[in-house]
Amino acid sequence: MNKLLLTFLIALTVSFQSCAQSTYENITYSYQAKIPTDWNLVGEIKNDTIQNFSITEWTLPKVISESQEIEVQNSIEVYAYENNDIKNIKELINHEKQKWQPFLLKTDISQEGSEFSREVITTSKIPSFDHKSKKYFIYKNGICYRIQLVCTIDTFDKNFSDFENFYTEFKIIENKKK
Repeated sequence: MNKLLLTFLIALTVSFQSCAQSTYENITYSYQAKIPTDWNLVGEIKNDTIQNFSITEWTLPKVISESQEIEVQNSIEVYAYENNDIKNIKELINHEKQKWQPFLLKTDISQEGSEFSREVITTSKIPSFDHKSKKYFIYKNGICYRIQLVCTIDTFDKNFSDFENFYTEFKIIENKKK
């Protein structure tokens, strides 16, 4: 009986530890996200006041790339910025598309979503940086958001659910804009 209780407590502890999260918040660009404790913050500019943007990037736990036979760390990034020329989600998508279209092999833009958001899946055509990504674009309160998962092509599915969970928990903070 004690052995069974001990096994249950160990399983509960491991389960709790794998669900542990912290909350990341950027007040200037009005968003917050829940970050699992096994993700690493690898880059952060909270507020570039000259170019009016913020970028934060986390790496996820290592996964095996079968095609390359190595461990890789994929990343999730939140890029938020202000651009006075962009007034809605359609203009945001067009602006972003101009930046990344020359480098892409395939682009699937979902027209589903709200009036404020769209999802995009892309695959690169650059041999030295062969990757697949999923991006969510949001335009709200004059701020443009790109929430993005970047993976090697064969590890995309391994991190996809983590990214979807991250996006589900991503929140625009109302009325806290600068």
